[in-house]
Amino acid sequence: MSLPQRWKVKREFLRLIEQLVDVPPSIFDRFLSTPFHDLFERRHVQRFDGIQPCGDRVAIYLVFPRDGLLASHKRAIQHLKDNGYAPLVVSNLPLSANDIAWLRQNTYRFISRPNRGYDFGGYREGFLTLGSDAKRLEYLAFFNDSVWFPVPGTENWLKQAEALDVDYAAAASSFGIPKVNFENFRDISWEIDTNLRNFHYGSYALLVGRKLLQSPSYCRYWKRIPLSSRKNRVVLVGEIGMTSFVLRKGFTHGATYDLLSLPTVLEGLSNQQINCIARNLVTLGTELADKTLEEVRPTLDAERLQEDRHDIIKLILTVTARIGVTYVLPEFLHTHHRFAFVKKSPLGLNGSDSDVLLAFGKTLAGQDGQVIQDEMRQIRQS
Repeated sequence: MSLPQRWKVKREFLRLIEQLVDVPPSIFDRFLSTPFHDLFERRHVQRFDGIQPCGDRVAIYLVFPRDGLLASHKRAIQHLKDNGYAPLVVSNLPLSANDIAWLRQNTYRFISRPNRGYDFGGYREGFLTLGSDAKRLEYLAFFNDSVWFPVPGTENWLKQAEALDVDYAAAASSFGIPKVNFENFRDISWEIDTNLRNFHYGSYALLVGRKLLQSPSYCRYWKRIPLSSRKNRVVLVGEIGMTSFVLRKGFTHGATYDLLSLPTVLEGLSNQQINCIARNLVTLGTELADKTLEEVRPTLDAERLQEDRHDIIKLILTVTARIGVTYVLPEFLHTHHRFAFVKKSPLGLNGSDSDVLLAFGKTLAGQDGQVIQDEMRQIRQS
């Protein structure tokens, strides 16, 4: 029986166990999913050693190579090596013989595992595989392939994150702005409250420092994290849960992109630029956001009235606060902040968001830009 077939059998066995014991999925996810994985599934995880040396910096890179390792995967791994980070690649799908051969030459270690717990399940496997070695590291980075990075013409995020000199660094935060309804966009107040329930740092790029790595409670967090089969639960216990842990324990934290600066930067742009940004907001198909934009945008023109300009900026801020800056403003972040990441998911959600991303992709220069353009088109077609 092949490895994918064995994983499929185990998945069906898990479902059968759930049915036999009649455990509600929410209870199973919270209390039993991780013990079950560790007892019955983790022994079958495949671990390989690569030839790359390992110093005091390691980067866990989670991939889901449905079509094998892509050129952008390999570019990201090379970038990690170039910056002194030993790549520890975790695949949530089986790897081909060619990919295994390539990873042996270009990583410090790599792992193939069933997709239990999505990204945070893969992060956990990478962390636990490090074992006691994690405590001797200066930095441990986490990345996943929900984004392209490094995007051409951007800052070196690893250097930026190290320069923050915090225990827990991210590229950007989400849901820290007090929420207003889309139709009440004029009431938005731009201040970050880390105590808001869903405030979190995006897990597509994280840098963890020595103090956190040496904390026993941080190790316990990874051992106990529920490996949910539901994506919304993974976000809750993963992205939001990890951020809550860091805040609760009093570790220092921050993001390389300063979300508080957004209104000031927007105010410094021309009326034409403001209109252009408002026309190209990525909404992830959020129905209420799209409805408000359809109703309001035709009535506003920043070049016509100063009041319109203020309203458009408020509209941009509201959509950004409700959905997340990394999704909503990809071209703005690249142009004005040399932001190193671009989210992939809008390409496959709807035509308008896909059009915005494809148009942005055409502005990316060089061979790396062409790689991203090609992969954008592939996602769009699929």
